[in-house]
Amino acid sequence: MRVDRVLCLLALLALVLLLAGCAGRNETQAVILITPAPTEPNATSAPANPSGAAASSQGATLSVGYVAVQGTSLHPLRTTSRDLTGLDRLVFESVVDLDESRAPIAQLCDRWEYDPGEKVWYFYLRDGIVFHDGSPLTAYDVVSSYEDIIINSETSPYYARVRYINDMQATDDLTVKVVPGQFGYMTLYAMTFPVVQRYSLNAQYPKGTGPFWFVSFNNWGLLRLEANPLWWKRQPEITAVDCKRYNDIGDAMQAITTGEIDMLATRSSTAALSRQMSDRTTMDYTTLTWECLVPDLRSSVLSDIRVRKALMYAIDRTSLGSTVYLGMVQESEVPVIPGSWLYETQSARYNYSPERALQLLYDAGWSDSNDDGVLDRVNEGLWEDLEFTLLTYDEPTTSSRSKAAALIATQLGRIGVRVNVKTTSRSNVLKAFNNGEETFGMALVGFNLSTLPDLTYLLSTKGAGNCSRYESEKMDDLLKRARAATTAEELRALLSDIQLLVVDELPVLGLFFRSGTLISKVNVGGLSGIREDYPLRGVEYLLVG
Repeated sequence: MRVDRVLCLLALLALVLLLAGCAGRNETQAVILITPAPTEPNATSAPANPSGAAASSQGATLSVGYVAVQGTSLHPLRTTSRDLTGLDRLVFESVVDLDESRAPIAQLCDRWEYDPGEKVWYFYLRDGIVFHDGSPLTAYDVVSSYEDIIINSETSPYYARVRYINDMQATDDLTVKVVPGQFGYMTLYAMTFPVVQRYSLNAQYPKGTGPFWFVSFNNWGLLRLEANPLWWKRQPEITAVDCKRYNDIGDAMQAITTGEIDMLATRSSTAALSRQMSDRTTMDYTTLTWECLVPDLRSSVLSDIRVRKALMYAIDRTSLGSTVYLGMVQESEVPVIPGSWLYETQSARYNYSPERALQLLYDAGWSDSNDDGVLDRVNEGLWEDLEFTLLTYDEPTTSSRSKAAALIATQLGRIGVRVNVKTTSRSNVLKAFNNGEETFGMALVGFNLSTLPDLTYLLSTKGAGNCSRYESEKMDDLLKRARAATTAEELRALLSDIQLLVVDELPVLGLFFRSGTLISKVNVGGLSGIREDYPLRGVEYLLVG
């Protein structure tokens, strides 16, 4: 009997304590429950708390989708997936970052300086920053990360960037010496690669200094990130980010619709429809893909600057962007992103005006002498119609470029220009560019520009991307000086002159930059400055609940 009485008292005490605990929880702020993802076969896990530091038990988990081929590397310096590169930005940081206007700002360094005598840059790292395992960030980690990119060359997404650096050395634990060769301020852009702890470069889970760290990544591409309590900035509001891989954008879009994931960043034009749905929020970002028309300047028709200017006035870019590209573009006549710190606002010159276009063509000697609807002229004793072929190609998942070419042909036809559209493969367009004997007329293409504001590739006489065969001593000089500029003011002034020369001489006819969209089932109002290589910039401070 005594034993039974004791057991009853113990049970009653437990019930009282349980009820008291429930009452206490009800008085606190609501906590979002986190349901762990089911364990998959062959799943591999990093230590849940690599440093042993106390992790927060409260906060929200975001579920993010990404598109990549199964088995794609997670390594930030070696991955071939654009989407994984963006996710890696949550785990790794760089010596220099870009602000909302895409201007270089200090991140892991607190300052930099240029030595004109040595012609080298010095980057001074912040003291006290540690990696996810608690080891201190040093200049030797920066140099090792740079060397890893060089060793892996073209397989690294940052190789083209660091080729602007001739040599890099650690002069002490917190000082990085960079030899840029012929480059000046653009070297700062080259320092935006992720810094990985040197001892973990070949580890399954490399160590970074960012707001999150790797927890697990399995054969199906399920990736889990958790908040880093050792981060040198204010602690994240988001406790964890669960990332789920999809084979294609269609599957990922379905997942956002069904609520399987909370967030998805994509360049696909199919995302345009999501911007109209009330159950989600979207935020556009400008990519580095610049859509433009490349004229063959050997053509008797297109070699005349008055004709090229007329074409620019006759193309309704606003209509083109809204109908064909579903609004996922940002108009730009120059290969510099509008709104960025280097963009020259005066380069926006050719507003839609068929009247101006016709006047320019009449001034150039064109008229419809036989009333067939096509302008013509007599050139060196020969009858010539205002006509050319417009080459283009489509991406594997969309026919938007061929549709754009057809609409451009229609618009130019209204002012008497006959355009014959020819849609072919990308390789055939490249062959046409490289054909030294026959002119190709004009081509509608997209250039994937560099993060670095070096336009030599596109505009210099010997530039590999100078497909129009444009030659200008003035442009070559401006490009050379821009590469050598060592101050922000000097670089900005030279890029301004370059852009104004582009719209004056029209070696290429700029249309717009393509856009991407961040689609979310949670409020993304706190995000700003997101970009193609970092679409989740600032997500760690989202308030989700």
